[in-house]
Amino acid sequence: MDKFMRDDLKGLKPYKVDSIPYRIKMDANESPYDLPDAIRQRLANELMRGYQFNRYPDSDATALKEAISRYCGVSPQEVMVGAGSDELIRVVISAFVGKGDVVLYPNPSFTMYEVFTRIAGGIPIGVPLGEGFNYDMSRFYRAMEQHKPKLIFICSPNNPTGNVIHKDELMKLVTAFNGVVVVDEAYGEFCGHSIASQMTNYPNALVLKTFSKAFGLAGLRVGYLIGNRELIEGIYAVKPPYNVSSFSQRAAQLVLENMSIFSSRIASIVSEREWMYHKLRGFKGIEVYPSKANFLLIKVPNAQNVHKELIREGILVRNFPNHPRLKDHLRITVSTRQDNEYFIKALERILEG
Repeated sequence: MDKFMRDDLKGLKPYKVDSIPYRIKMDANESPYDLPDAIRQRLANELMRGYQFNRYPDSDATALKEAISRYCGVSPQEVMVGAGSDELIRVVISAFVGKGDVVLYPNPSFTMYEVFTRIAGGIPIGVPLGEGFNYDMSRFYRAMEQHKPKLIFICSPNNPTGNVIHKDELMKLVTAFNGVVVVDEAYGEFCGHSIASQMTNYPNALVLKTFSKAFGLAGLRVGYLIGNRELIEGIYAVKPPYNVSSFSQRAAQLVLENMSIFSSRIASIVSEREWMYHKLRGFKGIEVYPSKANFLLIKVPNAQNVHKELIREGILVRNFPNHPRLKDHLRITVSTRQDNEYFIKALERILEG
């Protein structure tokens, strides 16, 4: 097999997710809430009336784009829908990055920026976050000057650190950069604001959003991209046709038609995040980082051992054994009060032991 692979991809490790039995899943930043019964019933009724699964889905996701445009305050022509924001990251990189082109992204941040850049033949360069994992924009400007990138990713709130970049700093970066800036707002609903509608005024800015996190559609794979209509139109050249299933499009549309339910759920997760933050701050020897997402990053003594002990308790959290800055850290997805209390008590027992 090795002799057939591209030389530049031979060291690329696949993104593997271990299948581990669990009682509480707090490792993938998923919503603890499944689709509301009313939406399930609506989808079931429509399915029984005939969904024409023998036909390809609407390749432009027309009805969903119109619902997204109302939600985000943009034009449907400024929206592209994809099979999760992962696919759209790859589409954007395919549109702008060729062999030898540089892509900048914060480090630590979402792994797929680096992976898809390498697959495209580009050169991924992680710009280290500052003290406390805050954005240090002076480092980005130095990296821009040194490496002359084609594309910059900014994740805000950032995964796995939970911090955000100030809007003024972001706008300054977009204005100063002679390339495309992609702002990943996968966790934007949890910080209470979005810059999506403002970014359409810039010819070189894109915003990524998803239905996987705040809206609980991780299993249906629906994400979307917002930007200047000329930029979106150009990216359409590399978007796969029929990339989002008819069922997924309809489910996402119904989510946006029932925002009152999801607004309440988001508020509950934010409230639980703050409750967990203050609980964890009371633990001796633990450092907890402020977060605007639906997860918390903590620094613990012997993180790998704590991770293994949590698995024994039936709790899955995310560890980072191979990342030099995160090897002593764990990321915990915020869940329901019952799950969160179970985690807090289990962690307390493990640390005392």
